Parts: sequence; C-alpha cells; structure tokens
Amino acid sequence: TRPAALAALLQGLESAPATAQSEVVRGLSAALRGWRKAPAPVTWAAFATKASASSEAGLADGVRDLNVLFGDGRALDELRSVVLDTKADPASRRQALKTLLNSDAPQLTPLLKQMADDNSLRPSALVGLLQLGAPEAAALATSRYQWLGLEDRSAVLGAMVTRSAAARALVEGVAAGTIPRSDLTPFQARQIVSLNDPALTRRLEEVWGVLRPADADKRRVIAQFRGKLSPEALQHADLPQGRIVFNQVCAACHIMYGEGGQVGPDLTGSGRANLDYLLDNVVDPSAVVPAEYRMAIVTLKDGRVLNGILREPTERTVTVFTQTDRVTIERSSIESLEQPNQSLMPEGLLEALSPDQARDLVAYLMHPRQIPLPPPIPQVKQ
Repeated sequence: TRPAALAALLQGLESAPATAQSEVVRGLSAALRGWRKAPAPVTWAAFATKASASSEAGLADGVRDLNVLFGDGRALDELRSVVLDTKADPASRRQALKTLLNSDAPQLTPLLKQMADDNSLRPSALVGLLQLGAPEAAALATSRYQWLGLEDRSAVLGAMVTRSAAARALVEGVAAGTIPRSDLTPFQARQIVSLNDPALTRRLEEVWGVLRPADADKRRVIAQFRGKLSPEALQHADLPQGRIVFNQVCAACHIMYGEGGQVGPDLTGSGRANLDYLLDNVVDPSAVVPAEYRMAIVTLKDGRVLNGILREPTERTVTVFTQTDRVTIERSSIESLEQPNQSLMPEGLLEALSPDQARDLVAYLMHPRQIPLPPPIPQVKQ
C-alpha cells in the first residue's frame, strides 16, 4: 500500500545480511497472501537478483515465489522444473506445486495429472486437480484413494466436498466401498449438504446416513449416551485409542495439550471433565455459538463452496480456516458469503463412531492428563 517506502526498503536491503533480507521476503509474502497477481516494486528486480544467489535457507525460494506473484514467466518455468525433479527435496517440490496453484499458472492440469502418480506429490496433485475442477479429478481421486495416508485422505476429501461433481463421485465411492464410510466425517457430510443439490443429499443419506437429527431428538440422544457412558463403562475405556480417535475426528479443529488445529476453541482448559457438559457440546454444538466460531459458507465464482471460520480480514482478502486447510482468497473472487447461526462443529459426531470408539474418545477427553499414543502400525507403501 506504500510502494515508494517499499521500494526504498528493498533498495537499502541489497547489501544487508541475508537474515534481514529473508525477514522482509517473509513479511512481503504474508502481506500478499491470497493475491493472484501484484505489481512488482520498482526496485524488486535488483533486490531479487542478489537475494536469489544467497545460501540463506528459504530465501531463494521465497524470492522465486514472489517473482511468480509479480508475473515473471521465468519463475513459473523454474517452479515446473522443481516439481518435475524427482531427485529434489519432496518438501520443496510440494511448495513449488502449491505456489503454481496459488498463482493460477496456465496449463497446470497436465502437470497435476502426471504428479498424481508420483508418491511424493500425489496428495497435493489430487487436491490441486479438485480445486481446479478438472473433469478427471474425481475419478483420479477415487482410484488412487487407497494409496493415501490418513492425513492425506482427509485433505483430498476436503477438496472433493467443495464441488457437486466431485462430491457425487465421493458418495458413490462410499457406496462402492472404494472410500470407507467411516472416512467421511459429519463435517464433510454437512459440506455436501451445503452444495444445495437435493439428489446428492438424498444419495448421501442412502449410503452414509441422515446428517442432522431433529432438535427434539437431541435430549434423547444425550440421555442415551449418558446411559452408555457410565463411570463403570468409562473405566474400561482404552485411553490411547481414545487419543487416536481424537486425532482423527477432533484435532483438525481443536488444540489439546498444545497439539491440534486452531479453528475451534482450545479444549485443554475447558469443562470437559464433566460428562453432561461434554455431551451437551458434542451432541448439540450449535446451541450456543460464540461469534468468532460461527460457520461461514463461502461460494466462490469458480464454483467451489468452502465451509469454515473467517479470520484475518483485510480490505482485499479474507482467510477461511477449514477443517483441513487455511485458504486466503481475494474478496473479488467471492460470489456469496453466508454466516448462519451455526457452529462449524458437526452434529452426529458421536453417533458416527462405533460404541467402543465413542467410549474411548469421551474417556480420553475427560482425562486430566495427556495420554501417550500407542506404537504406530507400519503402513504398506505402494
């Protein structure tokens, strides 16, 4: 917003230590997060040339990413080369692909299709294809779903539920057994309902279940769980397994003991030791919704529908914290924005679990101290 001051700052930094240059590049990247294109400061080219030659960790990559934002076609070609280089660091390849996606680079679909068969980039490539709305995206996602780890599966499902065509393929994948029914969370199911496709919602209810019980039924559901989760039953809970269930269905949004997402409230110091308090908030999460945790339904002009919490608004952008991602978008790309008086936390969470999973999760949530995870089970890689 102050181009003259920025130009002077960059000019003064040309001979500064690389650490100072790196701080400015990170700050500039943060200020422009969500922008597709931006005008380059008049002194940027000279600064970028010198900074790109630095050995400071991340500085050259940061300069390259900003070059893309400033419309440098050579930087796009360099990013494509990094993505295609199977000997390069996997994290650098993923970041290069993310930058290409964020910049709306041309001719991305063929590259993403190729990377859908690359073990290091498969999840990022599938999410990218789904974000772009590529016709073959849903078929590729369902056919390669079995090769994804748990965290990557969640990210791919999170992208599939933003478009009707992909969500339809997801639901049919659940029906066919290609995608385990338990992988589709109540939150994601509610996103499918928010697409406002009656036929798709009916099919979802056929193969996955009815999402929302009537308000009059919630007291009955709470009473049922109160009976099942007696002190005697909770004594037999498997607390390490409860932590695993928490990581699968809660940790994307909630922090507990310093770990987890920042979409919902921190649960570490809440009243979770009280079973009634816990059941009220889990079974009926929308009974009381603080303003900062109201769900937003953001329909974009490219056809996607995002569900999340609005944070970090600026005059030009807004950031949507979803269950799996943090998406900064330009306001000009928004078709509509709704904020119903509804919590982002889905209803039906406990009902979607097996009896043992529900017992273990509640016992873990009520426990006053962190519980160690059980030893991991080795995953079979393709």
